[in-house]
Amino acid sequence: MGVSKRLKSWMGDVRVDDLRNRLTDLAEQSMDRHLRLAVTGLSQSGKTVFITALVHHLLHAHKSGSLPFFELAANGRVVGTRDLSAESSSPFPLRDAIEGLSQPSPHWPQSTRGLSEVRLAIRYRRAPGLRRVFGDSSTLFLDIIDYPGEWLLDLPMLEQSFEQWCESQRQLFMKEPRRTVAAGWLQKLQRIDWNSPRDDALLQELSREYSTLLQILRRDPHALSLLQPGRCVLPGDMEGSELLQLFPLVLPEPVSSEAPEGSLRWTLQQRYEQYRQQVIRPFYVRYFSRFDRQVVLVDCLKTLNRGEACFNDMKQALSAILQSFNYGRSGFLRRLFSPRIDRVLFASTKADHVTANQHHNLDRFLELIVQDAQRDMGFEGIDTRCMAIASVRATQAAQAHVDGQTLSCLRGLRKDTGEEVALFPGEIPTELPGSEDWTQDRFRFVDFAPHRLPSADLKSSHHIRLDQLLEYMTGDQFQ
Repeated sequence: MGVSKRLKSWMGDVRVDDLRNRLTDLAEQSMDRHLRLAVTGLSQSGKTVFITALVHHLLHAHKSGSLPFFELAANGRVVGTRDLSAESSSPFPLRDAIEGLSQPSPHWPQSTRGLSEVRLAIRYRRAPGLRRVFGDSSTLFLDIIDYPGEWLLDLPMLEQSFEQWCESQRQLFMKEPRRTVAAGWLQKLQRIDWNSPRDDALLQELSREYSTLLQILRRDPHALSLLQPGRCVLPGDMEGSELLQLFPLVLPEPVSSEAPEGSLRWTLQQRYEQYRQQVIRPFYVRYFSRFDRQVVLVDCLKTLNRGEACFNDMKQALSAILQSFNYGRSGFLRRLFSPRIDRVLFASTKADHVTANQHHNLDRFLELIVQDAQRDMGFEGIDTRCMAIASVRATQAAQAHVDGQTLSCLRGLRKDTGEEVALFPGEIPTELPGSEDWTQDRFRFVDFAPHRLPSADLKSSHHIRLDQLLEYMTGDQFQ
């Protein structure tokens, strides 16, 4: 008796063809993939516009040619993409961001101030060799999680005692511009007897002043990055929480670990520990244990414009993040949970704010900044890459003839005035700047307003390298 007849005799009225179809459906469902892509960056690095543009192009990938280096789309294998973000408890504000960029007078979207996510279902045709076995199509469920880089900066605090954290902050506040900006607050700290009994009103006043200082240091003209605690910069849903009444004791001498119980210093020690255990640790355990891949956005042009202090602070912030956030088998996070990130992309934003012949330099410049972290991640088996991108183009290429020479230039609308300009934006250094480079007023990169991003009929000219980024971060998932 054949297999088909045997099955029919065992299963009665259930047809073997039905069973075959059900098994095929089950096989197809088991082949559906789920990828969680985390996106973060230091302050004002372009996360919101990056996610908006990336999702917008993916939603149209089945009918546009805007992603020529994303092989799935280039080969016509995208069946369609569906936005499932409504199912999320914290959906990314995609519609508002797209509307702002698609208006006749487009504007950059507002920065997100907390955690949000986009959920996409990308239906695609399988590679020819797999179709006979697994069917014609499958689905990749892509979650793109947006979280503030300011929160990421809290991660090193998990390895620091309160006294160690205070000392690291003391070293920072000895340097400009922190030293001058915080002078009054620092003097107030020195006049207090920190062994005196707890005074909630005083602690609340000092923490409020400290949070104000962090906001001043975060904004222009300082534009610093290494600001802790991150929730004091962007509190999210913790606005007003007593846990955020926290600040470092920045005193002339290092802080002792011994504090009388119930004293001001003891209270700060307790709050620091509560912040670590109730805010930092749960956030990273809940989310980082589920991330598969990570994009880190960096605005190199902004830090070059703002000068040596801003640039060095950005380097130190990235170093602090990446040294602690060891993605491999033996890192600190491994002791908390089992992270599974296997691929990290460092993206230098605003590639359209320099001429095309400078894109390689922008790649190289970011590599110089993160080269130590790349080496450590490579040792742990993590694949990394640096890439200059522009999520939404804001300029067009132009040429100028000066003294018989042709210069590559850019044309666009200045972000601050709306004036149309054509200019030579300057060159990206191929080495990290030395002290002499900051005294020559060398870096004057202009911020541009966005070009209109159409709601349909997208083209590859609307971005720079988003398709290459997608291919690197997701291409191996589409079999």
